Amino acid sequence: MKLSDNIKTIRKENNLSQEQFAEQVGVSRQAVSKWESGQSYPEMDKVLLICKLYNYNIDELMNENVKEVKETKESKIKINKYIDDFFEFVTKTIDMFSALKFKQKLKCIIEQVIIAIILLIVVNIIGAIGSGILHGLLGALPIKLYYCIRGIFASVYVALAIVFSVVLILHIFKVRYLDYYEVVKLEDNKNDSNEVKDNNENKDNKENNKILLSKEKEKIIIRDPEHSQSGFITGIVKFIILCLKGIAIFTELCLSVSFVFFVVLLTLSLLFIKTGLLFIGGFIGTVACIVINYVLLEILFNFVMDKKNHKNRIGIMLLSSLVAGGISIGLILIGVTQFKVNQEIRDEVEDTYNFNMNENIMVLGYNCDIKFVEEEREDVKICVKYSLYSDVDVEKEEDTIVIRDRGTGDNSFEIIKAIIKDINNKQINNYYEIAKVQIYASKDNIEKIKQNRIDEREKVNTLNQLNEENRKLKNQVEELQNKLDLIEETED
Repeated sequence: MKLSDNIKTIRKENNLSQEQFAEQVGVSRQAVSKWESGQSYPEMDKVLLICKLYNYNIDELMNENVKEVKETKESKIKINKYIDDFFEFVTKTIDMFSALKFKQKLKCIIEQVIIAIILLIVVNIIGAIGSGILHGLLGALPIKLYYCIRGIFASVYVALAIVFSVVLILHIFKVRYLDYYEVVKLEDNKNDSNEVKDNNENKDNKENNKILLSKEKEKIIIRDPEHSQSGFITGIVKFIILCLKGIAIFTELCLSVSFVFFVVLLTLSLLFIKTGLLFIGGFIGTVACIVINYVLLEILFNFVMDKKNHKNRIGIMLLSSLVAGGISIGLILIGVTQFKVNQEIRDEVEDTYNFNMNENIMVLGYNCDIKFVEEEREDVKICVKYSLYSDVDVEKEEDTIVIRDRGTGDNSFEIIKAIIKDINNKQINNYYEIAKVQIYASKDNIEKIKQNRIDEREKVNTLNQLNEENRKLKNQVEELQNKLDLIEETED
């Protein structure tokens, strides 16, 4: 494009007459007229002045279409503006959330979630209606073609729905929050001496370029007029906060119990003071658990009572507790390696019983390990091995010998004392196993005892079957009686 055309385009785009343009460039109207008609060309200093006034370079003015150049620049400016607006939106959102209180953050998030759920329901309803209409219009097509077209429509609809939903949610978020957000800086008027002026600026601009070095406090203000409030959302937020406070109170009760438990555990750890590193590690770990428990209790209490948390103190306490917990675990692991493990039963006891043999003798064991040993003898010898802390009974009821192992029974306290003693001696023992029963008798007598046990089991199974059949017969009789009563009522 000619220079003359570019000059004419620039003048018209800026809504200037030839006189006005000539006045800005510093020439006569006739000179501008000759430039635009191509009769003459401006001198180089005038070309440079036009480039400076209307933001073009010499190459663009002399060789290119300034209209296209301007459109290109405007499109770049728009793209840059969009990018700047996006980053400004993100920055402002982060700043707002960092300044909001917990309840305000929760309210904002709940609002966006509710809006998203409503949009999801609406989108699904519209999608279902659209799917029905599409099926009615294209249902006669071949099945593969129908599903192909349906898939295309579904993809386009999902993409549009996502874009529309995101834009709508962001717009509502902007209107409801970002447009009402501002940070108010409370200046400390007592520190006027700390104001520094920028000496590189003119005197007229000095008042606008003061840098406040005084300590500033910030607070968040959400200006939310009555016309923008939603009673429904506010009610939901209050209900959710109330539920969260109820959960927090219940959790506090649980933490209170655990706090007492850790305090008791800390006291009991003194029983293992002889174990060295194991005791030190357990003591430090228990103290760390108590501190963490206390911090959680304080956080929940402040939430329920709408009080602020001392973040620095809480952070230091949590970090210290975690470090102490790591140290305690290391000390406990080192201390455990110094222990000796004994798999045999501690303080094992053995009792022996002799019984006369007859045809019907039978041995029944409850929670016992019974083994038979062949030995040439006329009577029956029973040896029972068990822990000193076990509760084992051996009784003879007519021809039946009953052996019962009731576990530790009332010896739990004795076992605890033995465990404490062994731990202080850096030992780990086996304190309880089920009773081991060995029956010594001749081969014939062993066969008789086993057969009697089998017969007894068969009797028990038969009795159980009879009881089950009896129960079923009773149920059938009751059903028949109910039917008979119904028939009699119908006849009456």
